[in-house]
Amino acid sequence: MAANDFQARDVDAGKPTSARLYHYFLTGEPVFRSDQIFGDKVYDELPFLHTWTMHNRAFLVRAVRFMVSQGIRQFLDIGSGLPTGGNTHEVAREIDPSARVVYVDKDLDAVARAHQLLQHEGSTKTTAIIEGDLRDTEQIIGHPESQRLLDFDEPIGLLIVSVLPFVPDDSDPHRLVGQLRDCLPTGSQFAATHVSLEDADDHTKQQGTIAASLYKDTADPVQLRDRATFVRFFDGFTIQDPPGVTYATDWLPDQPVDLDEPARRCNFAAVGRKL
Repeated sequence: MAANDFQARDVDAGKPTSARLYHYFLTGEPVFRSDQIFGDKVYDELPFLHTWTMHNRAFLVRAVRFMVSQGIRQFLDIGSGLPTGGNTHEVAREIDPSARVVYVDKDLDAVARAHQLLQHEGSTKTTAIIEGDLRDTEQIIGHPESQRLLDFDEPIGLLIVSVLPFVPDDSDPHRLVGQLRDCLPTGSQFAATHVSLEDADDHTKQQGTIAASLYKDTADPVQLRDRATFVRFFDGFTIQDPPGVTYATDWLPDQPVDLDEPARRCNFAAVGRKL
């Protein structure tokens, strides 16, 4: 499917999406003016959002490198967002140029831009972006590009990074992750993060609660969850320990961690191996 096919479909430029907002917080580059206006309102309540997204992205990079070091050579990155520096295929191929990646996102801007990037790079033989929603496992796994690039008889690296907060409880996100887990071969690995205010100080909790409430006016409202709920996403996986379930900053860090940084305690992270 060509990028123009994605762009020709209706996109609601007036209603921010989680993918576009994440891109704005990470890069400072809004896709639409509405994203910047809304994003700045969130910044007013939670000024460390850029730092939070940088930590989240850095965890993704470290998790991919770890998986490659464990022999993973194929990845399913769900909720991959708009392409920017440190994309999964770029990180994996720094170590093994033969690594294969299937990106999945429901945001049409993310899909279109990623498709253009992959075409420009000439990476489409080993990398693909598909439009898909975490809520539809069969669509993702059965997609022709997933079937073309992923060998379900060999371990797969499943990445669901900063996506689960946008899956409401009534969609039963634990069941959805379980369905994906059941499609993975033994030895596959799963990496995830989840925003949380459970361990934040009182001031940050107040800021974060207000910021999260603003998301009700976006296409993707935020669901805050505690550590115990996050751990349940790893049922059927053996969590890599050390470091176990920790903060994104603290997961096998490659640089010193600022223990007093407010953003640090607001993002749980873990990697698990399928039994």
